Amino acid sequence: MSCPRFLSPALFAGLLLSAAAQAADPPKGAAGKGKSLLMSRAELRECMALQDRVQAKARELEKVKSELAGDKQDIARRGDELKEQLAGLDRTSQEQVDKYNAQAADRDQRIDAYQARSNAFNGEVDALNAQRDTWTRTCANRRFDEADEIAIKKEKKP
Repeated sequence: MSCPRFLSPALFAGLLLSAAAQAADPPKGAAGKGKSLLMSRAELRECMALQDRVQAKARELEKVKSELAGDKQDIARRGDELKEQLAGLDRTSQEQVDKYNAQAADRDQRIDAYQARSNAFNGEVDALNAQRDTWTRTCANRRFDEADEIAIKKEKKP
């Protein structure tokens, strides 16, 4: 390779040597840090435990969600029944009016209980979403040694 006319031969040689030295050195973080990018066994154990807790809580909340949906349908059905009873209610009979009012008060109590349970459910869903976010930030897309995973799974089995 010949030296370009606008560079002195010494400067050209210096540039060639620095380019060769840069090519020989690996980029920072590539070779020296490859091992540290792997999760430690303790980190993997924590991530696996968190994932198990998140999955268990999600299953639990699915059951509660279906129970709440059933309660909501029952409350709506009972409201429709009360509307029908009100249409045919003999308002001159104190006994029928009292019976209707007791049924309406019972439905109102069920609505209050449903609302309280629904609010608690929503709080638990928010907590679950926070746990999922934590898992995603700390565990998702992180590399780990499969031998560590196998060892951790063996530890769990009796």
